[in-house]
Amino acid sequence: MLLTETGLPRVAGEHFSTDIPAGSPGLFAVRPLNEDDQALILGGTGPDGDMLYFLDVSRGLVVLLSLGDGDEKPEYEVVNTTLGAFVEFVRRLGAYTSLPWAERPADDMARLAEIAEELEELDPEAFGHPHCWWAMVIAHHRRQLARRERAYAPAESHSEAFDRALDRLDEKGWRHVTSKEFASATGQSGLLALPEDFSDAFSVDGALLRDVDVRWRGSLTADIQSAFAWEGLVIRLPEEEVEDEDFDAAMERLLAVERGLHEPNEGTATCLAAAEPSDLCRILRAFERLTAKGYVAEPALWPTPSGCWQRVYELTEDVESPKAVFWNTQSHDSAFDVRGDLVGELYLGWLGDREEIAEALAETELALKVPENEGTTFILGPVGRR
Repeated sequence: MLLTETGLPRVAGEHFSTDIPAGSPGLFAVRPLNEDDQALILGGTGPDGDMLYFLDVSRGLVVLLSLGDGDEKPEYEVVNTTLGAFVEFVRRLGAYTSLPWAERPADDMARLAEIAEELEELDPEAFGHPHCWWAMVIAHHRRQLARRERAYAPAESHSEAFDRALDRLDEKGWRHVTSKEFASATGQSGLLALPEDFSDAFSVDGALLRDVDVRWRGSLTADIQSAFAWEGLVIRLPEEEVEDEDFDAAMERLLAVERGLHEPNEGTATCLAAAEPSDLCRILRAFERLTAKGYVAEPALWPTPSGCWQRVYELTEDVESPKAVFWNTQSHDSAFDVRGDLVGELYLGWLGDREEIAEALAETELALKVPENEGTTFILGPVGRR
């Protein structure tokens, strides 16, 4: 511990360090904010970061300063209403992140939720919005933990699978909001809203007893369908009117949605109770096996094939012998019906061991065409189609 009156640790995970960027005001330096106020530098997000915490001495608030690059203007956010609250946030989250994975308890997710609840009670304004700094720090740790849990064990119930599907969408930038916020944020994309009583759809053991509607606005519905299919759940998308558009027009539309340049569309997807696994569920089980063997295995990776390959290169740039299997959003939309069953051919780009991929895909029991060479794709089709 750093022996100062603040009681701050030297390092507390990725979100706090007393080792601040070179060229910044010194640790515990006092700098003027304006003619009347002063700032006491408390630390930052590390020597390679571009953020500093400071205490507004006059008002007692702790502020996070984002320095920005070049011509960018600095940005400020009040992260805690008191210095005492800030110290407690740093201390509690630092202790949580410093514990090695091997030493963490089985109920680590519950422990993180308990920490978040206690911190919110201490300083409610720090969690006033999902995009508040500390709310995002908690969400980051929660996503890390969710990814680790998914990698080591399947969900033990429908309710856990449902939560994991929402975590996957959160990782892709979707945001779960209240029905009230959904109704008011008409121009925003990537929003999800659940019924207020959706938890009543699950039994005490976590079994899904009835269908659950998920309202969505903007972004790509293939994300929703795939996120739930990863967890073995079947989502029925709304029927869409088929527009008479050529390939280029379809690509332009999908890219506009992906980049948020499209007027956000919306609808209601339904998580089906007592549904048989969809073809998409079966394919993603095969993808799980390939992921365990070191493949980047992703459904609806990007609207265009070239964009998919760019994402593969980004995800495997540090891998000596990259391996991947994927399909693009356009292929997804044309190959699957509203519940995730194949009604057309699904084209899968690939990189790696052809026989290894073929063996995994064959376990789906779908129609499979294996490419003759690296220049052609795998093709999956409905059962009975060869």
